[in-house]
Amino acid sequence: MDFKITFSIIVFFVSFVSFSCITNAQALLQTGMAAPQFSLKNIENDKISLSQYSRKKAVIILFWATWSANSPRALKRFERFYKKYKDKGIQVIGINVENQTISDNDVGNIKEVIKKLQITFPVLLDRGLKTFHSYHVMALPSTIVVSGGKISYELPALPIIGTENMFNYLLALIGESPPRKVIPIHMPRYDVIADTNLGRRFAKRKIYVMASSLFEKAIKKDPEYIVPYIALAELYGSEGKNTEAEKTLRKALAVEPGNVVTMSELGYLLSKTGKIKEAIKILSGAVKKNSYTPAYYYLAYALSKDGKLKEALKLFKKAISLNPYEPAIYLLRAEVYENSKMLKEAASDYRKALELFLGDPLLIQ
Repeated sequence: MDFKITFSIIVFFVSFVSFSCITNAQALLQTGMAAPQFSLKNIENDKISLSQYSRKKAVIILFWATWSANSPRALKRFERFYKKYKDKGIQVIGINVENQTISDNDVGNIKEVIKKLQITFPVLLDRGLKTFHSYHVMALPSTIVVSGGKISYELPALPIIGTENMFNYLLALIGESPPRKVIPIHMPRYDVIADTNLGRRFAKRKIYVMASSLFEKAIKKDPEYIVPYIALAELYGSEGKNTEAEKTLRKALAVEPGNVVTMSELGYLLSKTGKIKEAIKILSGAVKKNSYTPAYYYLAYALSKDGKLKEALKLFKKAISLNPYEPAIYLLRAEVYENSKMLKEAASDYRKALELFLGDPLLIQ
C-alpha cells in the first residue's frame, strides 16, 4: 500500500476514535473521590485486594516501574516509612506497571529490584495496566493515599516540597507530630463530586446543556473545587467555545493560582488559539512545579508552534520518560511531525497513539 494512503488511514482512525485522548483524564480522579477497587497478584502469584486493608488508617499506593528513574528512591523512602509506622495503621502497596504485557524477563527484573532494595511491603503486578488507567496515573512514580475508602492525597512523580507535605500529612493522620505544618488539601463534599461526575456522564453523551448546568452547580456549591471548572472548560472546548473555555480556566486559576492542572490546560488552550508567548510562560511555570506529564507535552506543543522544534522534541521525550502509556503525547508529537513534513515519524506516533488507545479498556467504553 502506498505510504501516503497508509498515513491518511492512520490519521483518520486516530482522529475518529481518540479525540478525547487530549482531554484531561487526570482531572477525573481527585481528593475526596472514592478509590477505585482493585485485586491484583503479587510476585509470588498471591491475589491481594485494596479492600482487605479497609481498616487501615491509610493505604499508600505507589505506582512504579524499573525503567522509571525516580522509582527506586520512592520505593526506598516508602519502605523506611512502612517499617516505622506499619503498626500504627499504615499500609503501603507497590503497583508495578512495567509494560502493557509483563514478560517473564520483566518479572525477573522486578524481583531483582525488590530484593536489592529489601522491600517488605506487597508489590503487585498490574498486567494490562487496568489499575494504572483506573487511577489516571500521569507520571511515574506516583502516589495515592486512600483513607476511609476515599482518596485523601495524590501526588504525581516525586517533587521535593509535595513529597514532604505528603509525609507530614500521613504523620498527622496516624497521630504523630509532623516536623512541619501540613499544607491543607481541599476536600470537596460528596454532593459536589456527585454533581461533577454526573455532569461528565452527560458530557460524554453530548447532552451539553445538562452537563454545563451540573458543572456550574458544583462550582457554585464549592468555588474552591477545581475539577468542575476544568470539566466545564473542556466542554466549552468541545463545542468550539474557546473564549468561554479560557474565561473558565482563568477563574479556576484565580481560585488556586498554583494549580498545575489548570495551568497546563490553560496553556494548552492558549497555544491552540494563537496566544503562544503567554502559553509558553504559563506552561514553563507548570513544568517547574513538579513532574506533571501533561505540562511537559503541552509546553512541547507550544514551543513547536513558536518554531522551536528541537526544544519541543526534547520535552516530548521527557514526557514519555514520565509516562510512556499516555496516547496524548504521541498524538501531539505526531501533529508536530506532520506540520514539519516528517510524515514517517508522524505515522509512527499516530500508530503508537492508536495502539495505546485501543489497549486502554476505559477509553473505549
